[in-house]
Amino acid sequence: MMRVVLWNLFLFLLPFVLTALWAAWVRRTSPREAVLRSWSQATLVGAVLVVSSLLVWRFSTGDAPGKTYIPPAFKDGQVVPGRFE
Repeated sequence: MMRVVLWNLFLFLLPFVLTALWAAWVRRTSPREAVLRSWSQATLVGAVLVVSSLLVWRFSTGDAPGKTYIPPAFKDGQVVPGRFE
């Protein structure tokens, strides 16, 4: 679960980092409105990336409804992974 949270945080922050790099590069030649507009676009792109990754995660993990989850357990000195039955 932590991996999913970190991945979504990365996807959300990536447009902001790219926008900050771009804004630093063009700050001398661009008007202030263009820089502010780029931050709002970065927010929108970040939100779209997070929502799309959550949708992909939702439809690519888990199992059919109604199944029982069997958690991981030790058996004969080995870890048996969790599963649905």
